[in-house]
Amino acid sequence: MSTVPTVLPNPGTGAPAQYVRAQEYGHEDAARTRAPWLIAPGFSLSVPRLDQVGLRHSSFGSDAGAARFATILIELGIGSPSDWTACGREPAKFLGRTFDRFVKSHAEPAIDGAFELSVTLSTDPHEWCEAEDEPDGSQMFIYMEAASCGFVNLGPALTLCEKEDPRLPVTFARLFLHGLGRLFRVYDDRDAEEHLSFLEGYYDPEEDREALAAMPDRKNILPPCMNQRPLGRGALKAILARMAPRNRVRRLLKATLQLDRISRSVRFPEVPEPVRDLFSDCNPAVPILLAIYRQGDAIEACFDEERQSMLEQTPEPWPLIPFDGTDPTSTKLAFGCLSGALQALAAARQVLELVPGWEAIRREGQ
Repeated sequence: MSTVPTVLPNPGTGAPAQYVRAQEYGHEDAARTRAPWLIAPGFSLSVPRLDQVGLRHSSFGSDAGAARFATILIELGIGSPSDWTACGREPAKFLGRTFDRFVKSHAEPAIDGAFELSVTLSTDPHEWCEAEDEPDGSQMFIYMEAASCGFVNLGPALTLCEKEDPRLPVTFARLFLHGLGRLFRVYDDRDAEEHLSFLEGYYDPEEDREALAAMPDRKNILPPCMNQRPLGRGALKAILARMAPRNRVRRLLKATLQLDRISRSVRFPEVPEPVRDLFSDCNPAVPILLAIYRQGDAIEACFDEERQSMLEQTPEPWPLIPFDGTDPTSTKLAFGCLSGALQALAAARQVLELVPGWEAIRREGQ
């Protein structure tokens, strides 16, 4: 399956965003710097394109605001004084280079090949909702967006786990899906259940008999092993302690516990209500991952139907991290949240590497 690239134009060039390659920024882009695409097209699930539209972009209103924010980044150790000099003391270039360096230094190589995401630093919560007032850096945002949906069939991993203990499959799956799902949108059996419930309420039992009959059977959403009760932490650790260090199931569960630990440590700041209201008419964020239990199951069927309308309205960016760019404490917290989110993605990649049959996204030309 091929990846559909982002359809929102690069605000710096007016052309579609390029993968992997960093963007160039001028003074007019000081308020919105975007890290290079974390991964390239490859093995993932596509979603339909939006029509390309022209988008406006704002600035801090003055170099003074950008310079003040740059100073805070240097004081926090996020920005480098050498970069400030190398950029000719131009705030816009410095912010672009600093943000790019931050993402690259926080597990970008590990994320590459598993998830197709962009990361944006901006004075607006999204490219289309530019503030009317001249920005001064006191309201800033870091947000992430998925350009396509990654894919994993967890079935083979469940089979491996079941050979060790009948309750390990559901324990692994729930730890993995909940761990990643705390920070990002993941499409799994819960989404399929919700979609089927919506359709059952939408269709008329008399007039839409054929449509109802064609719906996936909700009884087949979960394989039998997923109907078990997950193990508690103590019981899980006891089972893992009995396994050989190189046991694949042990390594799989250890990696999943690491993902769970990282995701629990991340606490995104609350999004202000006026900002939340801006996205009231938006679609939910594009999932970063579709997790199924067997090829062609009800989850995949529900996703295949839902993905046709995922871009009918602009998807909400998520995670969305608001912060005050004039306050060092708020800025440190925001970049700490971004660091945690990136580490969670890297940890999820380690889990995926241990799932039998999972394939990494391949770069063009590889």
